[in-house]
Amino acid sequence: MQWLIDRALGAEHLMAYRLTVEPDSLASHVHVGSEEALYVLEGSGEIRVEQSIHSVGGGQAVFVPDGDTHGYVNTGAAPLVVVGAMAPPIQLDDIHPAMPPLALSGVGRAAGEASSVVTTMMDERLVTPTLMGERSFRVLFSPQVGCLRMTMFTGIIPSGRAPLHAHPHEEIVYILAGGGRLWIEADPVGELRPGSVVFVPIGVRHTLENTGPVDMKVLGAFSPAGSPEAKV
Repeated sequence: MQWLIDRALGAEHLMAYRLTVEPDSLASHVHVGSEEALYVLEGSGEIRVEQSIHSVGGGQAVFVPDGDTHGYVNTGAAPLVVVGAMAPPIQLDDIHPAMPPLALSGVGRAAGEASSVVTTMMDERLVTPTLMGERSFRVLFSPQVGCLRMTMFTGIIPSGRAPLHAHPHEEIVYILAGGGRLWIEADPVGELRPGSVVFVPIGVRHTLENTGPVDMKVLGAFSPAGSPEAKV
């Protein structure tokens, strides 16, 4: 486990990590008070959320509702690598080994309790892209599918630089492919390559420039949830 963005960097709404699972199982765990969404970079395996078992590979994403038991199983010969985001941030000691699941069939839901019917797995190849100028994005998880505290998406950035802009949310961007440069206001502040991570606080003007001949692909997450097109 490698923590990429957390409160130490000033994040108040999000934290992000990169997890590598060798060809064996990890113990199931649970954390209360934070939603989690993860995207498979490489490898194959299973991600188990409560009683659901999702067979996953590159380009697929899984959502873990607040308080749901979950774990990872690597079913391939190579490492299973995922990048995940959690909203809001939690402390490491808030992550606990999971108790064996109880048989709760027939137990009624308390009045006013939110429905547990949410979309917990998405394949980005099946999501229709939304155009945003010359750029495009695919929303994987958002309040529309039950992820209430953040939005996760993948985006394509062609060669060139978009105008500076700012969002009404914190944003984390993980570079999946291609390369370029991060701009904050009028200053270039960092070179980008696959594996680079960008954290942008609320209201900070920024843009990502693609300096290469091929499209840059990014994985993004932001909180509070909303639209990747939202600007201030």
